[in-house]
This record gives sequence, structure tokens and C-alpha cells, in this order.
Amino acid sequence: MNTPDENKDATSIARIKEKYLDKLHEDFTFLSDMVLNQMTKALELMYDNHKKNLVKLLKDNEKIIDSLDLTIKEKVINAIMLFTPRASDLRRLMAYYDMTICMERIGDLIDNIRHMLFAMDFSLPGFETYRKQLDDMFVHAGKMLKSALSTFSGMDEMLAHETIMMDDTADNMERKIEHGRPGSGFQWKSTGFAGLVNIMYVNSIAYYLERISDKAVDIAESAIYLIEGKDIRHTKLPEQ
Repeated sequence: MNTPDENKDATSIARIKEKYLDKLHEDFTFLSDMVLNQMTKALELMYDNHKKNLVKLLKDNEKIIDSLDLTIKEKVINAIMLFTPRASDLRRLMAYYDMTICMERIGDLIDNIRHMLFAMDFSLPGFETYRKQLDDMFVHAGKMLKSALSTFSGMDEMLAHETIMMDDTADNMERKIEHGRPGSGFQWKSTGFAGLVNIMYVNSIAYYLERISDKAVDIAESAIYLIEGKDIRHTKLPEQ
């Protein structure tokens, strides 16, 4: 039987661990909000790609995301070493670690999109057709990401599976842009090299948005691991 002092020490350690995990959750929530905001701001850039204040904001936020990535992963490692967590807490910590990697990668992909958008010539004829398709991809990828993060915060297993099933739509949207007829969009024959470069940028942005959707799937899978204790990566979900 533990002595009163031992019980007091155990209670103190439990409180410290709880506060530590709460702070870790706050950091991850802040990271999530930053990345979701980046998605919104990048979409704004697609309608005015030379807004200097918007470009600067996206750059500055990317630095914050990188810093949070390092901070959260370090806290996860410290928590494992300091608290020797039980299975449920260990799954939670590993979920934070995996999802933080995903969020940092999404931040990088958004930054790549920023570079592509800044380099594009919006004045070339035919851009509007592609802009609408990219807008749809932005919205869909953002919806998947919000859904995946809601899955984690709400411990909603069903929502996680629904998020994963949304990935087929993202793949189809990306393929539609990739295999679209160049002549039906940018008038590349009349604009020459500039038109071809614009098409390359459009295809790159579509690819990056599809990858963001993939990362949302990874986050949903991490949430399922946390909720069910099952690793469903590399497994095929049942047909709906």
C-alpha cells in the first residue's frame, strides 16, 4: 500500500502530465488553425497573385508552422521520456507526432502553391476555366482537412472514414485538370511559351492540392489509430 506521501507524489505527477498534454493539444490546435488559415489565404492569392501583404503573410505563417512543427515533436518525445505513458496516452502522443508531420508537410505544399501562383500570368486568355477547377480543388481539400481535424478533436470514427472516402473525388479532380485539353483552356498556341508555362503551373497546383487531400487522409487515419487502436494505413477500406 502506498504511503500518503507516495500518493501525493503520484497525484502531483498526474497533474503535471495532464497540464503538459493540455499544452501539447493547445500547440497542435494552434498549428491546425495556422494551416487552415494558410489554405484560405492561398485561395485568395489565386484571384490576385501580387498582393504584397498577402504574400508576406503566407511567408511569415510558413515560418511559424515550421517552428511549431519542431516544438510539438520535441514535446512529444519529452513526454514519452518523462511520463512513461500508458498505451492510451502513448497512442495519443504518437497521433500528435504523426499529424504534426502531416501539418508541416501541408504547410510546405501551400508554400509551393504560393510560388506557383505568384509566377503565373493571370492575363493570358483561358485562365478562368482552370481557375474555377482549382477553386473547386481548394474547397474540397480544405473540407477534407477540416473534417480530418474535427475527427481528431471530436473522436469521431465515422467522420474519419468519411474523410478517407472523399479522397477519390480529390484524385478525380486532379486527373481532370491533368488530362484536360490545353486548347480548351489557355490559348497556348497564340501565347507560346508563356501559355505552356502557365499550364505547367496549373498542373503543379492541382498536384499539390491533391497531395494536401492525401495528407488529410493521413490525419484521419491517425485519428482512427487513436480512437480504435488500429493502424489502417495501407489497407483497403470496405466499399460503401
